[in-house]
Amino acid sequence: MEKMQNKKIQTRKRFFSLEGIDGSGKTTQMDLLQKALEEKGFSCLRIREPGGSMISERIRELLLDSKFKGLMADKAELLLYNAARAQIIEECIKPALDSGKIVLADRFAWSTYAYQGFGRNLNKQMIFDLSVITCGEFLPELTIVLDIDVLKSRERMAKENKVPDRLESEALSFFERVRQGYLNVVEEFPQHAVLVNADQSQEKIHLELLTHVLNRLN
Repeated sequence: MEKMQNKKIQTRKRFFSLEGIDGSGKTTQMDLLQKALEEKGFSCLRIREPGGSMISERIRELLLDSKFKGLMADKAELLLYNAARAQIIEECIKPALDSGKIVLADRFAWSTYAYQGFGRNLNKQMIFDLSVITCGEFLPELTIVLDIDVLKSRERMAKENKVPDRLESEALSFFERVRQGYLNVVEEFPQHAVLVNADQSQEKIHLELLTHVLNRLN
């Protein structure tokens, strides 16, 4: 496995992201984390990726539309994710952080590294360099990866009875590679990413997440 030639990245304080394959429980945990932080008096901006602004949401529609399955080129997908990210940084994230708010992101740049670098097998150095260009200093100071077995994640999603989007309908082998990508992020960037077992009670996961975030805020 290739190693990044330059692993130094700039991050912003008070910026946190939750990552993990679909079915890992990110949305539930984001709800709990936001509520807990606001009860402690913090002002939070919550975003999802791709999306979060008018332009970024339009790009999201393109990326997730199932009718483009098998048609969208992998590099086009990569660039669209970064375009949506560049917009939300300029329009939402930068102003929020500059005003002292906490930013909570449901996915951010490391999802591109995992999904396109490992899932799509694109060049990881290219993805890393593109993320640095897109984000500059606006990368989360801490990314929390919710890790779960792929089969268990598929079982959770099946219970939701919703039509899978273009990404969600990928093969199990794709998500196995994505999961490995997230594990690689935690291994290669331990100062910026931590792993939490998503196959445990919601309350235990929440307490772990909240502890990690409060440790960075203190």
